[in-house]
Amino acid sequence: MPGSYTTREKWEIAKISAKTLKQAAASDGPHGTTDIVDPRLDVRLQSIRRRGEERYEREAAAVFQNLDRAEGAVAQAKADLKTAPDSRAKAAARQALQKAKSDLSKADRAARKY
Repeated sequence: MPGSYTTREKWEIAKISAKTLKQAAASDGPHGTTDIVDPRLDVRLQSIRRRGEERYEREAAAVFQNLDRAEGAVAQAKADLKTAPDSRAKAAARQALQKAKSDLSKADRAARKY
């Protein structure tokens, strides 16, 4: 699962990865058979990744909730347009529909990233 990381977390991941690579390269054996990588680095890396995945899930849920709201707004605007009693109300409803469709388009583009 992808993650959503802060700038600081990205730097920490890079720093931990470099330390891990350095420690693995220092191990004896042809393919690093004697593992001397500090297990605390892996624990820290997993902690950062877990937080990033949780943040990603919350962001995705919020984006899809916005998409649902935008779809509902378009449906409501269409209903308002159909039931408008006079030309002024229809014009206002038409503008509201255009704005709702624009908002739906933005929400749809955001949802496609997830």
